[in-house]
Amino acid sequence: MPDRGAEQRVQGCRLRLPPGLGGAFWMATLLLALAELALHSETVMFQYRAVFAVGRAYDKLFEVERRPPPVLFIGNSRTDNGIDPQTVDRVGLHARPGFNLGLPGANAIVYQGEIRRLDDRKLLGKTAIHTAVFGLDESALQEDNSLGYISFLADRRALWDAGRYRDWLASLLRLWSYSGNLRELREPDKALRFVEASVRSLDPVGGAAAAYRGYRAGFGAAQNAGQVAQQESVALHPPAPAVEHFLWQAIDLLQARGVRVFVTLPPLRDRPSAFVDPRPEATPYRALLDQLRQRGVVVLPVPTGFTPDDFINAGHLNDRGAQRYSAELGRQLATWQDR
Repeated sequence: MPDRGAEQRVQGCRLRLPPGLGGAFWMATLLLALAELALHSETVMFQYRAVFAVGRAYDKLFEVERRPPPVLFIGNSRTDNGIDPQTVDRVGLHARPGFNLGLPGANAIVYQGEIRRLDDRKLLGKTAIHTAVFGLDESALQEDNSLGYISFLADRRALWDAGRYRDWLASLLRLWSYSGNLRELREPDKALRFVEASVRSLDPVGGAAAAYRGYRAGFGAAQNAGQVAQQESVALHPPAPAVEHFLWQAIDLLQARGVRVFVTLPPLRDRPSAFVDPRPEATPYRALLDQLRQRGVVVLPVPTGFTPDDFINAGHLNDRGAQRYSAELGRQLATWQDR
């Protein structure tokens, strides 16, 4: 005979919703699932490249993957606004076109993820990307994920191996990890751009990645004042060991593939880079620069001769300053290209 008591116990364990809410619950669950799936689609994020920094990052990565440049410039906003590959080519590299993969707010965890992605696609080496130039500053070695890159661009395997289980989980549950960035859609301007990008292709501020080989001329609208203030506030904080670990991973991978690695120190308006600052509190950065040289990385001379008129703010060049910096970088790289 059927065990009616067992049937009643099973029924008692079933999810029961108040009358009339069952349909709403499942509809909400479906919408959340669709939103989560959308955040895992690179095509969807690319569609919103004018809205979210991650979308613009995919715009740059897709361009690198379509047309792998012999020379790749890697960094954060100081690279994004500071290095014009066309000027670098014209002044020094000529037949070796470069591409600017600078991402505002990125750190070494993101750099390593980008490089691992390119390696997985067999784009590193003498027949593709054979030179990498890091625009290195202090914020590249700090814990920062304010723009949500780590959930999308970091290497999951490296996150797990480094014991960064929260970041690893965040890369799987992006609706949770990216919620802070999604809340920015409450701002009217951003909400309007989101609606516009939903119905037509809309390039980010500064133009599509392909237009200027990834370079975005520096101007006020392209700068996040809070991000700039954050960069300056931690300028002399020692490198976060967990983040520095990813920088060495990135360099080791590049060198293992035969990619020549350079480091350039972007100019600053009001202070020297911590990597060359003589004060005692900058000692960890000077030591890191020595380690780079010991590993065979070419540290290029610090560019000089800039005036306040070359900058938008304390940490970022305007187009005039970027052209000066890019020309000097082109000349420096040219002295090494045949060695």
